[in-house]
Amino acid sequence: MNDVPTASPLTSGVHVHPTPEAAGADAARTAAAAILDALRARGRARVIFASAPSQEQMLAALAADARIDWSLVTSFHMDEYLGLAPDRPQAFGRWLQDRLPAAAQAGFVRIDTTADPTAEAARYAGLLSEAPIDLTCLGLGINGHVAFNEPDVARFDDPEQLRVIELDARSRDQQVAEGLFDTLDDVPTRALTLTVPALTSAAVVVATVLGAHKARAVADALVGPVSPSCPGSVLREHPRASMHLDAAAASLLPEPAGVPEPAGVPEPAGVPVRTGAGASGHVTAS
Repeated sequence: MNDVPTASPLTSGVHVHPTPEAAGADAARTAAAAILDALRARGRARVIFASAPSQEQMLAALAADARIDWSLVTSFHMDEYLGLAPDRPQAFGRWLQDRLPAAAQAGFVRIDTTADPTAEAARYAGLLSEAPIDLTCLGLGINGHVAFNEPDVARFDDPEQLRVIELDARSRDQQVAEGLFDTLDDVPTRALTLTVPALTSAAVVVATVLGAHKARAVADALVGPVSPSCPGSVLREHPRASMHLDAAAASLLPEPAGVPEPAGVPEPAGVPVRTGAGASGHVTAS
């Protein structure tokens, strides 16, 4: 796919904040608005969540939003390790279950990795297809992956909703670097993941990306080619996607974004950045 130079890398904006807490709170406000819109329109909301440290602040703020009736929300998670017991703290379903509010537990649908993976992929895909998805809340891997759709393996036109995949080496390294596993040997090598089309089928996509270790992936996703070489770049094709960054994650974006360019790092080309509070598609700093 060709490079897409544009002044609006994401339709609903790229929002840069000084701290992870501020970025997470802003992402939670955007996510809450999508959930509340769905509840007003249909009386139910259906949400896909990522399970990752970058989502901690966003989930905490979202769970605390008293306007949301979580008993009316059906929640899905976007990936799960194969070969890892479901009660292990590193299991993505367990991680998310521990962070969703009590009222959301009855509506949380976990991927069952004790079942045959092919059969489970079909079961979970059927549940996802029962009604429209209102919101996907995701992060971005250090290699640009979304869920476990890995670079150059991800398909933007994937006909399936879930796939069994082999984990990229950098994805496994990231799990150790973030303190989720003690050693690389402890990290599973296979997972079941929602595909790119399943994630982006949501009416609204809210990405929360934090930390300097994600800065290159952020720049690649927002100003590089729209290509499976950086699966996160697909967000630039979504009609209602936003990205919420702390200063460290935004540090390789073109200025002015409220974040100084690190010395000796070339500025990515292709996206003239403008500032302006609330301007759709702009990179804004706060």
